[in-house]
Amino acid sequence: MRLGLTHKIFGGYLAVMLLLGGIATYAGISLYKVMGTYSAFVEDAAPALRGLYSLEEVFRLQSGNEKKFYVVGSPDIARLFVEQNQEWEALVSEISRHTYTLEEREMLTRLSGMHKEYARRVAANFVMQLETGSLAETERLDTRESIENISRGMRNLSTAINDAQNARLEQARSDGGRTAQITAVLGLITVLVGLLAALGLSVYLTRPVRRLKAATEEVGQGLYGHRVPVASDDEIGDLAAAFNRMADRLESLDAVREEFIAYISHELKTPLTSMKEANSLLLDGVAGPLQPRQRQLLGIVQDGGLRIERLISELLDLSRMDAGMMTFFKEGNDFATVLSGAVAELQPVAEKRGIHLVTHPGPPAHVMVDHHRIRQALTNLISNAIKFSPEGAAVTLSWGIEGREAICSVADRGPGIPESAREVIFEKFHQLAPSALSGLRGAGLGLPIARRIVESHGGRVWVWCPKGGGSVFCLSLPLSGLHPGVTTSTTPLAAASTTGAGPIARAS
Repeated sequence: MRLGLTHKIFGGYLAVMLLLGGIATYAGISLYKVMGTYSAFVEDAAPALRGLYSLEEVFRLQSGNEKKFYVVGSPDIARLFVEQNQEWEALVSEISRHTYTLEEREMLTRLSGMHKEYARRVAANFVMQLETGSLAETERLDTRESIENISRGMRNLSTAINDAQNARLEQARSDGGRTAQITAVLGLITVLVGLLAALGLSVYLTRPVRRLKAATEEVGQGLYGHRVPVASDDEIGDLAAAFNRMADRLESLDAVREEFIAYISHELKTPLTSMKEANSLLLDGVAGPLQPRQRQLLGIVQDGGLRIERLISELLDLSRMDAGMMTFFKEGNDFATVLSGAVAELQPVAEKRGIHLVTHPGPPAHVMVDHHRIRQALTNLISNAIKFSPEGAAVTLSWGIEGREAICSVADRGPGIPESAREVIFEKFHQLAPSALSGLRGAGLGLPIARRIVESHGGRVWVWCPKGGGSVFCLSLPLSGLHPGVTTSTTPLAAASTTGAGPIARAS
């Protein structure tokens, strides 16, 4: 019978859980006993002590009313004394239900007897004074000894109740401590067993997983030749076998991808180049003079061919970057030089649209980049700004330094971008609705290519929109080791926006 990982892990957990269950059962039974003791304390001791306190208060009031009666001789005080006597008897009855030991009951009985004797003497004195109108102290039945005996009896009863409950609590603490010690020892044994089982299981599981991780990292780097040995007949072994099959498939797909890219490069670009050259010859009048309408149509064909060629180049660039086949030739460059090349390339396009390209020079920024590819990324951002800016507007370019990064911003005066779409526009073929862009559309590849190129250089690309309208696309690149350490911007990047907030402040 094949034992899978589920059975192995379940068996180990089951053993540990049985041990924990036994410990929990023992601890539960012991806790139940301890809680019984505490429950008895709450149900008996506390009510008994509260009743005894009330008993002392009633007796204090009774003795006080006795003295008042001797002074004023009011029948109302006599009636109040009788009512307090009834209250005393009710409290004694309540306390008797919560006494725990025989000694407590006997003391309560004696206390009750002493109080009855006291009440009898006081009642006799009250009757004599009411009958005669006055009663000398020497004629009264003496109650002082009864008061002292009752007070002493209440103190003794309180001490007895406290001692009995302290003994019960001490026993409960002793039982709880013993239970805690035994539970701790059993828990420690269970922990040791669990640790040993976990150690063995982790070694068993992680060794092949580490092999899979190393092989996966190689696959992630585009190296598909590594295979993982299948050493067990369980899910880990199945995973290793599945990984090997995946690596075989990826290796085949990689070969197909390379072949496809080479095929596309040749089979699409070659006839497109021929078409463009033929169209150029026709425009130059090689086949004869052209009428204005013919020249206009050939111009449309020429523009369409350029757009198709650019689209094919962008698709191939994305495919190469996705496949990890794009090669970057990085060397030291001055960022201003790279940016000025992109601006010069797009200046005719901007003039044709009536757009002004305004550059705010920044501090010297030395970066280690592929000049051609970073210029391509900048061109994509600037052409995007030109496309969505209204005629006569300005596209503002500025850069500065923050920490170890050069940050460039490209600000336009277009319709802006909704906050919910400021990340998805960097996905392939994603565009906003035409209504949001005044009907303008592109292929949806320029921004993804720009971000991929910059991220391949260790930088970032993001966008934010000022409140006054328009969009600000920002690009950051790490400074090269040759650049002096600069930690603050020496050029105000606020020129990139109409609100005065530069791209550094809006970095995401």
